[in-house]
Amino acid sequence: MSSFTFVAAGDSIITHRCSQKTDPAFLDLVKLIRQADAAFVNFEIVTPRPPLVPSAEHGGVNLGVPEYVIDELKWMGFNLFNVANNHSNDFTWKGLVDTLDALKQRDVVVAGGGMNLGEARSPAYLDTDRVRVGFVGATSSYTVGAPAASAREDFPGRPGISHLRVDYEYVLDPQRFAAASDLSEALGIADLVRQRQKASGTKPDDNVIDMMAVKFIKGDAPVIRCKMNTKDLDDICRWINDAKRQAEFVVMSLHAHQGKGRRSNSPEIAEFIPEAAHRCIDAGADVFVGHGPHMLRACEVYKGKPVFYSLGNFFYRSSQIVRYPAEIYDMVNIGPQSTPADIVDTRTMDKEGNPRGFSTDMRFWQSVVPVCRYEDLQLKSIDLYPVELRLGAPHRARRGEPHLADAAMGADILKRLAEMSEPHGFKISIEPDGERVVGRASWV
Repeated sequence: MSSFTFVAAGDSIITHRCSQKTDPAFLDLVKLIRQADAAFVNFEIVTPRPPLVPSAEHGGVNLGVPEYVIDELKWMGFNLFNVANNHSNDFTWKGLVDTLDALKQRDVVVAGGGMNLGEARSPAYLDTDRVRVGFVGATSSYTVGAPAASAREDFPGRPGISHLRVDYEYVLDPQRFAAASDLSEALGIADLVRQRQKASGTKPDDNVIDMMAVKFIKGDAPVIRCKMNTKDLDDICRWINDAKRQAEFVVMSLHAHQGKGRRSNSPEIAEFIPEAAHRCIDAGADVFVGHGPHMLRACEVYKGKPVFYSLGNFFYRSSQIVRYPAEIYDMVNIGPQSTPADIVDTRTMDKEGNPRGFSTDMRFWQSVVPVCRYEDLQLKSIDLYPVELRLGAPHRARRGEPHLADAAMGADILKRLAEMSEPHGFKISIEPDGERVVGRASWV
């Protein structure tokens, strides 16, 4: 029988070197990754080259880092890099093109971005000793200008990422719908919409209020509904099917911050994501790797294929960015004489010096690394290794780096993941692993 091992890690915001580390909890994690035939990571940064061109639209801040961080992740054992995420356009399309070039120069396999939409959608391939792996990446969370565009016979395409568009429907009960209609009329928005509809020949819908930026729909009760663009998903699945015909094992990666009710960065899974995951597996994916909300979400096995809805943070060193564009200083409302450390202070602490944001929630600093083992390409086991990112380190220069968690913290991480995953038919037993613990998965 032919054996094959797949390992995955979540969001990696890595800013400086780690290969000099001697901590056993870090090196044992590296050993785990290196033992895999295929090892996936979400590369949630860019490596722009001079001249630096920061984008006005970014994924929170402009995450530009030195190219050598690719060497560090490669040293750890990663060989599949996804670039389709909400930071891919932090330094415009030029920064993404620079990043793609840097990755390819280092002979790693990269998916999710390209010089046009066809390249961004199409699979990349990893040839291992045992199995040929196809790799497809996409994102439903991205900034304006990030999606790649198709080329035409008479016009070039646009570099960018493979995108999965998601729209939202805002449903109101009749009383609130009537109030929104009155507001639209009072502000003159309704008249502008009628003019636009007349010019385009669009027929008005009495059950829809177009407020220009959002649309309200008459219904029974207030609710936000998520609506996935089926054309995008069909196109992504077309390339997954292509990969399955060219390779024996296919990895599908989706970056999605969206949670229920348009909440982001939460353990709840937006309604469209399970549908997308199942469609991707039906199209030929052997594993679906989700990431984006910077915290863990549930796991399941669908038709014998693993689905990880979010693997959380792997590296989270956004506080170690050493240069920011002027707009970021304006965004956090500090003066021109301020420094990058001042930006980090402002973003992570309140005026009294107390932690705020991600620094107050341990869930952003805990994750798992799943190890999936196959025999003759049939899934035989999933082991889940809990990881912690040292939020409690005395200085932020030491925070955000992954280490295998100790037994107590590891058990807490696995218990939380087990509670989320059990409704999906995915069970996790917690077993000793030397001085640590590991989660052994079973499924129905």
